[in-house]
Amino acid sequence: MPPRTGPRSVPREALVQRLHHGRHGKLVLLTAAAGYGKTTALAQWRQRLAADGARVAWLSLGPDDDVLEGFCAALLACLHRAGIVLRQPGLAHPDSACDTPAVAAAVISALAGVPGELYLMLDEFDHVREPATVDFMQALLAARLPGLHVVAASRRECKLALGRLRAMGELAEFSCTDLAFSLPETRAFLRHRTEGRIAQGEGKGRAADADLAVRLHDATAGWPTGLGLAAALPTTTPETPASGAGWPAAYCAALHAYWSEEVTAGLPPELLTFLQRLSVLDRFNADLAAAVTGSNDAAGLLADIRARGLFLRRVATPGTAPDGVPDDWYRLHPLFAAHLRHLLVSANGDFEVLHWRAAAWLREQSGRDYLSDAIGHALKSGDFEAVRSLMESLASDLPGISQLRSFMRWVDAIDADRLAMHPSLLEAAAWSCTVSARPKKAEDWIRRWQSANADVQAQGSVPVTLMRAIIALHEDDPDRAMALLATLSDAPLGRPVLETIRSGLALRCGTMLGEHPRALPRYRALVPTARQGSTEFELMGAGAVAMAAWLEGDALEALRLGAAPLAASEQQFGRYAVGTSRCAVPVAAALYELDRADDAREVLAGRLDALRFSTPDVLIEAAVCHARLQCLADAPHDALVGLVETEVLFHRRGLPRGVARMLAEQLRLALLGKDLRHAERLQRALDELAAQYSGNSPRDQRIAATAAMTRARLALIQAAPERALAALDGLRALPAASVRESLMVTADLLQAHALDDLGRTNEATTFLTSAVAAGQRLGLVSTLADEGGRVQELLGRLARSTNADPSCFARPRSGNVPAAGRGSPAPMSPAKPLPPSDTGMGKALTRREREILALLEQSMSNKHIALVLNLSVDTVKWNLRQIFGKLGVSRRYEAILVARSAAQRMEVDTGTS
Repeated sequence: MPPRTGPRSVPREALVQRLHHGRHGKLVLLTAAAGYGKTTALAQWRQRLAADGARVAWLSLGPDDDVLEGFCAALLACLHRAGIVLRQPGLAHPDSACDTPAVAAAVISALAGVPGELYLMLDEFDHVREPATVDFMQALLAARLPGLHVVAASRRECKLALGRLRAMGELAEFSCTDLAFSLPETRAFLRHRTEGRIAQGEGKGRAADADLAVRLHDATAGWPTGLGLAAALPTTTPETPASGAGWPAAYCAALHAYWSEEVTAGLPPELLTFLQRLSVLDRFNADLAAAVTGSNDAAGLLADIRARGLFLRRVATPGTAPDGVPDDWYRLHPLFAAHLRHLLVSANGDFEVLHWRAAAWLREQSGRDYLSDAIGHALKSGDFEAVRSLMESLASDLPGISQLRSFMRWVDAIDADRLAMHPSLLEAAAWSCTVSARPKKAEDWIRRWQSANADVQAQGSVPVTLMRAIIALHEDDPDRAMALLATLSDAPLGRPVLETIRSGLALRCGTMLGEHPRALPRYRALVPTARQGSTEFELMGAGAVAMAAWLEGDALEALRLGAAPLAASEQQFGRYAVGTSRCAVPVAAALYELDRADDAREVLAGRLDALRFSTPDVLIEAAVCHARLQCLADAPHDALVGLVETEVLFHRRGLPRGVARMLAEQLRLALLGKDLRHAERLQRALDELAAQYSGNSPRDQRIAATAAMTRARLALIQAAPERALAALDGLRALPAASVRESLMVTADLLQAHALDDLGRTNEATTFLTSAVAAGQRLGLVSTLADEGGRVQELLGRLARSTNADPSCFARPRSGNVPAAGRGSPAPMSPAKPLPPSDTGMGKALTRREREILALLEQSMSNKHIALVLNLSVDTVKWNLRQIFGKLGVSRRYEAILVARSAAQRMEVDTGTS
């Protein structure tokens, strides 16, 4: 009997369509490891075939069906159930003593009389290993039965000879790659599984699911069973790591049980030991596997692993074999590798020895990519000399950003005096702290490097200058960075990676200083480096060009320039590599601006952690884009929490421009939610910040521009158009304001709004027309669409007056953004300490609970509230549960709404509102 497709099954429409496309061949073969949903896919396809009127016979095989007699008996039974009764002598009770050709001939002769199309679906075909049964199936496939189509699903490579079928185009093959969930299917699966919890207020909204879906999809590589086990956990969060390490204990236990029962049970001890040792390698070929595991038959064992379907897949080759012919490289499924490492720990495996062997073998190979892998293993081997030797071999180059971050963690565990004896390690330590935004530590290592090498002042002046320029950029000081770069003039630097760093730095600084450097050929030269095989620094340089385009306000150009380096970096270094994450920011921001929110969400999801220590511009744009995507997904509270947490990070790093942008974005959301009092409080904070930083530096001017823009927005909401115009005049007077065209487009929209409120319609139309023209040229769809209902009204009026298509001015949003006049939430009043008495919210709150609720209203995280009130995080959580119970709510945002509503009623009752 075929299995039922229950309500928990996710429709695999794309996969079923591909299966259906191959239905006219002799054989459709699905070969994938355990848990990839082969049975579910076939069951869904069977329903489609049946709906089309085809006859489908289903047979789920077991170990007892391998013998020809049992197989034929089961085959006849499944055909009978499908309404096909074969009446041929010898078929009623097939004799195991009968030779295979006779049995096959009888079945073929009987099937020849069956009219129409017949699909024979054989699930768990991996049980068919007996030669006689295999020969029988081979004869069935070779027979001239145009109406018979065999569909087989197997965990391991089948014994059938498939060469002729492939050559004739009669074979459709599907592997793990085909059966793995795509990212949209992962989203649908998680959304379906968590709908019940979300409805009860126990789960996150769609915005949180976006990050969670990407992380789970990457960690499981789309493996359906792994996703199913994760979806069953109520505690899975978007912060769940994208690797096997750090998962909730319940998930790890469920995975270990599955692997032990379904995959590794019954494996030969030699093969299981081989797999455990392989698990320390991210990728490997037969030679590397032999060197690390000590096996004399690594190639044979790898072939056995492939034949058994043990979660092994081919990957890109990192280098070229000595004979010039690329060899086969493989990777274990990440969660399977994590399970094998767990077994290796239980068996007291020596990880450091295995990593040392890997580092030694990789170092002996030729090729830049081998060396990068070697450094990673050397750092884990605990062998100081191996690390030193590898770093010295890179004297003319630098490791990638990701290797430098790993090196930094290694350095933290090594005695500084020991490092001082090796200048190459001191230089690498300085670089690692520099690219990780640890300026004080970086300066300390630079001084140590200079002290240990008397020639470093002369020979090492170039890397020292570049490191200090990067530090200046991290500290939001482009003037100082550009001054440092000027000391290098245009002289060749001798090392390609240093040339790339210098060009990228000059590009970033020039953009921040308003020089529009993308027009210069020197910086355009960064673009061609965005290709497979480029270093991480080269791809980051190409991504910097896209970021420059975005910072200038050109979304179309940012997407055009950023797509290639992002794709190349993701393929070569992985989704969560530092360089990849930085390349993703301008692409995600541009996609959001072009009203492609789903694509933007996919690009940015799961990458914020890797961006925490980026340069200010990168982190600002990532945080703002992420918050706006969350608002589109009906999660404004989550957006505010993220903005406040990033604001705290900018405070901690001493970056006031970042603080200003986070405050401005919070204010924008407050106005869109009609929370006027909270917006006024945020504006006061912005004005105080602008007064504190009132100089002429690019940083100070940008803070002033940010405060002026929000002041104009707030004045328009307060029906004070004259004050809005004054704020916009101040904005336009700032030299830094003209750098970003999207900023001026927004200013034109607000100017039109203010002028129209004053009855100066013709002037308003002029500014509106200018904004629309620039928006269309630069692809600023969201800038035109996100400014609120009043601006949308003006744009619609302009479209009608010019007989133009309204979509040319501002297309409808692809999500539900809480903008005024477009389905915005109910008005909310600001945070205010709640009275101790009952205010219609249920039971009275204690003083501590009112303090926590007041801070919660400011979108603070539990950790931040704990720091402010000098409490433990657990105490904050306990108080929040008490607050939720007293207010009769189940989510933080609902508690804020109730509190604000109560405060507003109190002011109305006392005549203070």
